[in-house]
Amino acid sequence: MKIKQIFTITILCIIVSLYFTPAMAEQKEIMWQPYDTGIKMIKEQSKKGFLHFYTDWCTYCKIMNKQTFVDPKVIDYLNNNFVSIRVNAEKQKKVAKKYGVSRFPSTWFIAEDSTSLSNQPGFIKPDMLLDMLKFLNTDSFKEMKFSEFVANQKKTNKEKKTITQ
Repeated sequence: MKIKQIFTITILCIIVSLYFTPAMAEQKEIMWQPYDTGIKMIKEQSKKGFLHFYTDWCTYCKIMNKQTFVDPKVIDYLNNNFVSIRVNAEKQKKVAKKYGVSRFPSTWFIAEDSTSLSNQPGFIKPDMLLDMLKFLNTDSFKEMKFSEFVANQKKTNKEKKTITQ
């Protein structure tokens, strides 16, 4: 009887250790801030802000959570370059009203002085969001249109691939 118990416990330990690999333990998430804290951090850290409005019932909000906000490149870029703020518009109606948000999801990009730079309503795919974040973070919006920035990014990426091949 004791041998069966030891064997069972050993098997369970092996299964658990395989399931909880180091990669899973290191899985990163976006460092979301509440609205008031985030706005304060933007000013104190002199960083741009990423303000995302959602609701619990919004289908595209859920899709964005499952596709965009789990992308490792998006997570890293947001965590390293922006103060990320997440607002449930049903629970923080005054904040949503302040930005005129009535459709979801809605994403706002905030300057270092906490003024609005731009906004994008609706679902945003990971690659598109990454391009938008880079465009704003590098202040490229002061020199060119977003379409030019994206074209330059594609050209640069092609050149890098050609050089490494």
